[in-house]
Amino acid sequence: MPPNPRQPAVRSVRTPQALTALRGWLGTFPAETREVGGDLYRRKAVKEVWSEADHLVKAEVDIGSELLGITLFLTRGAWTSRCSCPVLDRCEHVYAAGLAWLAAVEAGQLDGRRPTIPLLPADRAAEAKPAAPITPSSEPVLPAGLAAWLRALPAPGEKPAGGPLQQIAGLRVRLEPTGKWQLEVRVADEPRWKPPAKRLLADIAASRPADFEHLPPAEAALGAAFAAECRLDARTLTPRLSLSEETVVGLLRTTAARAALVLPDGSPFAVQPEPLAFQASAAPGKADRLDLHLVTPDGRVAAGARLIAPRPEPLYLFDGFVWRGPPPAPSSQLPTAALNDARILPRLRAAGIRLPAGLSAEIRTVVLRPRLRCWLTPAYEENERDFHAQLVARAENPPCEQRWTENAGWQWSPQGLPPPRGPGEPLLEFDLSKAQVVSGSFASFRLVWDGWAEAWTRPVSDSFPDEFIDWHEALPDDVELDVSPELAALLGAPLRAHLKLGVAPAGGNKEDWFDLSVGVKIEDTTLTPEEIALLVKARGKWVSLPKHGWRRLDPSLAIDPLAAVALERLGLSLDEVIATGRATNHRLHALQLAAASEPFVGEDALVIHQLKERLTRLAALPPPALPAGLRAELRPYQREGFQFLAHLSRHGLGGILADDMGLGKTVQTLAWLLHLVETANVRITNIVSSRPPEETQPNVRNTNIGLEGMRPFRCLVVCPKSVTHGWLTEAARFAPELETVAFDPVNPRAVAEAIDAPGRTAPRVLVANYAQLRLHATAFRGAEWDAVVLDEGQFIKNPGSQVAIVARSLQAQHRLVLTGTPIENRLTDLWSLFAFAQPGLLGDQPGFRRQYPEVEPAALARLHRRVQHFLLRRTKAQAAPDLPTRTEDDIIVDLEGEQRALYDAELKRARAHLMGVKTPGELGAVRFHVLASLLRLRQICCHPALVDPAHAALPSAKLDALLERIEELADEGHQVLVFSQFTGMLELIRARLVEANIGHLILTGATENRAELVDQFQTDKSKTVFLLSLKAAGFGLNLTAASYAFLYDPWWNPAAEAQAIDRIHRIGQTRPVMAYRLIADNSVEQKIRALQREKSALASAVIQEESVATVMDLESLREILS
Repeated sequence: MPPNPRQPAVRSVRTPQALTALRGWLGTFPAETREVGGDLYRRKAVKEVWSEADHLVKAEVDIGSELLGITLFLTRGAWTSRCSCPVLDRCEHVYAAGLAWLAAVEAGQLDGRRPTIPLLPADRAAEAKPAAPITPSSEPVLPAGLAAWLRALPAPGEKPAGGPLQQIAGLRVRLEPTGKWQLEVRVADEPRWKPPAKRLLADIAASRPADFEHLPPAEAALGAAFAAECRLDARTLTPRLSLSEETVVGLLRTTAARAALVLPDGSPFAVQPEPLAFQASAAPGKADRLDLHLVTPDGRVAAGARLIAPRPEPLYLFDGFVWRGPPPAPSSQLPTAALNDARILPRLRAAGIRLPAGLSAEIRTVVLRPRLRCWLTPAYEENERDFHAQLVARAENPPCEQRWTENAGWQWSPQGLPPPRGPGEPLLEFDLSKAQVVSGSFASFRLVWDGWAEAWTRPVSDSFPDEFIDWHEALPDDVELDVSPELAALLGAPLRAHLKLGVAPAGGNKEDWFDLSVGVKIEDTTLTPEEIALLVKARGKWVSLPKHGWRRLDPSLAIDPLAAVALERLGLSLDEVIATGRATNHRLHALQLAAASEPFVGEDALVIHQLKERLTRLAALPPPALPAGLRAELRPYQREGFQFLAHLSRHGLGGILADDMGLGKTVQTLAWLLHLVETANVRITNIVSSRPPEETQPNVRNTNIGLEGMRPFRCLVVCPKSVTHGWLTEAARFAPELETVAFDPVNPRAVAEAIDAPGRTAPRVLVANYAQLRLHATAFRGAEWDAVVLDEGQFIKNPGSQVAIVARSLQAQHRLVLTGTPIENRLTDLWSLFAFAQPGLLGDQPGFRRQYPEVEPAALARLHRRVQHFLLRRTKAQAAPDLPTRTEDDIIVDLEGEQRALYDAELKRARAHLMGVKTPGELGAVRFHVLASLLRLRQICCHPALVDPAHAALPSAKLDALLERIEELADEGHQVLVFSQFTGMLELIRARLVEANIGHLILTGATENRAELVDQFQTDKSKTVFLLSLKAAGFGLNLTAASYAFLYDPWWNPAAEAQAIDRIHRIGQTRPVMAYRLIADNSVEQKIRALQREKSALASAVIQEESVATVMDLESLREILS
């Protein structure tokens, strides 16, 4: 590597560069030193500061006990110091002197020491004026002060008294004919120049720049520079002795003093524009020698030329003039045999030595072309590697090679030496100019020389590929590159990739199902799927593959337009493929592929033929008729729902009926179950009629003979406990042919007896609640069901819950989920429902989250298209526009007095928990405390007694507002529902209702006779208020006798509140419905209400393709507690 260039000299202590360097140097002093030094400067302890020569600053600092001398040296742009204190260097006195010099330069102070007696500053001039005229009484105090003024100020016409240097009228350095340099002075009133006397020479050496201010600028600069050089070289002090070489070099470098240098004849010192050069010529009578002569530009031999200065550039004195020239030659003769050495000619050229014309004609120039060898080796650390590079310059004729090393530069390789020069062969001159250009590029790649490997090296980091490419592009075009195969891969074009779709029939007996694969195909067919996965996942970045070196993919993935349209229609994206790098597989039904088969026509013609045949058969199937056993008149939208369910079961599909609450999902399901029974009976009849007569006995249907369908129809309905009675009632009313019974948890054989009772021929529907399903999982798993229906399917929204796991493990031919809220909190709610209804439809959970991230609106639209064949949802506005209007309103109440004080104190504690929390990880450590505080805040809003029974006597603004409205409605003859999450709050409301003598009922999770209470409320108008637990009564109840509902405390989940209101806003309601939410002003309840609106958008996103918001993260909690 070439040595770093030397920094340019900054000789003057006044230049901006020198001052900048001084400030930087002072900044490196220890903090304590800077503090003390700054205080010295502010106290004006620096009495004097001045410059000497152009690289020296001196100062005197008064520390009270003594006066310290400080010297600051400027050498090639760097500052050093010396102090007369014990510290010697970089002390507080030096720091104060540095600050003083910076201030002096900024103030425009001249060189040399300041006047001995300082003048008063302008702002102190007024203070110096005498308050009264001088009187004789003041004369005794004058003598001492007057004497000082008389010494400092000369009398009119009198020349100022000066030191010995004041007698010098001129100062110069003369170049003698012998090439020596002599200092000369001219004393006042004497015209002759002569060397200074010894005493005067000593005075000059001890002088300061200010001592020469009476001389012309060039001579003053010469005096200051000479004095500085004398202090560095004591030999200069000898009178009549020529100046030393170092002193001369220093003077020549002092540009300001050049005009004070003269030639032997006294003329100004000047250098000729054209230099002298060495000319080689044949030595007379000596064929083995060449004579070297300095010659002038016009060809004259400069015999007797004297070297007068070796630096900064060689100067010669010849013919009374000064010439630039080459460095002195080691000898006046050059052996001609030395020219056979290939190393000598380039050096002769560089030195400017001209060879004889005849000899120059025999020289053949051989261009050494640069070649860069690069390779990788394992490093000492495991799994680490090192990059190596060798820069060589080669020629083919003759074959030879030089190598570039760190210290020696270009050197011949041991095996690359040029052949010896033979008789009659020309001299060879090797041109390294092209290779030298390349060597300058090494610095940008941070290479260091490794003497053991004899190569330049650096470790391979993560950024190495891109840095290597940039380095390669910066190399000159004519450099030849020899790299290992692994490195060569970095210089190639990125691999191109395109989207690859494939479709194949699903295995087994699923003739209507197909497997769609979505992957990436790469032009390099030697890569394994694992390597392709790494490249895709890197998204255009470099990947080091063990057997292929570095590879990367072009980040712009080529996608066929037809394939892109197909993915869009199917609700799929490439996100999972790109995130994992692996091909993804999706199980799709023929009906889903029907509108997205164009990309497969050319490649999978056979599969497409099978698909079209199957679609033709499916399209030919007539719509099913309503079952004869149904005892209900279905509305048009309910008939559509029945046909949707029949369509799914006909093709062996499961699905979700997600109509709004109150639209009759139960009766649609009963019609579907009857359809399944009739379809099974037709199949059984066909099987029996095809048997021999002896097999067609009356009890054939009840025997286990191994034929599908030769047993009674079995259906399991799982629902919340509060809905069990509703299923039994509506099944008896609308589908009496279905023998519907409730599960008996007391009998361990309840499941088996319910479905396999001896002699039973009627289809059986077994109704169980979710707790029973979980507790008796083994019994339910062991049965084979024709159909399983999950009512209020949001109970399995958590895919990891025990009840969801049991539900997915049930053996069923047909699966159906009923829910008015397919999404309550997150999109994974929907994944869990489909994991039961149609396993595999939405893939596994990680893949689902990659395909449909909740924060991406476009993902929600894809999810809608993905499930549209398996999910049917109608809102009341769409399905039953004849329903009475439904109005929802918020009642805002103010917390006052002690209730507000309790709330504010708890809010302060909650905020303290969140203080300093910045990341989700930190939130996890305090989440429990934050949620506990939120619960207490909500309870205080409801009634302080919920937090502490001791507060039972305190007023509650919400309870007072509720009772006021209930009393008004009771007077008008209305019935009212009141929902609360807190059963304790229901008891507090109940106590107030008893005081007001208002009839009421209460239903919580502990209530057993739910059906009786519902019937009583529906028929007994004296029961004005029905107090209901939000969880226990939020679904499955028909309470249309009421037309008013109060939600006493807002809940996080808007779907739960909507379900509660739907208890009265459903088919059968004839009056407008009013729903009120009681909200405490300036409280977390208002923030919860805002959060509810976001979650409502989430719940409708899959159906309405709108945006989605995440909830209960760190930002949500901050917003709620703000």
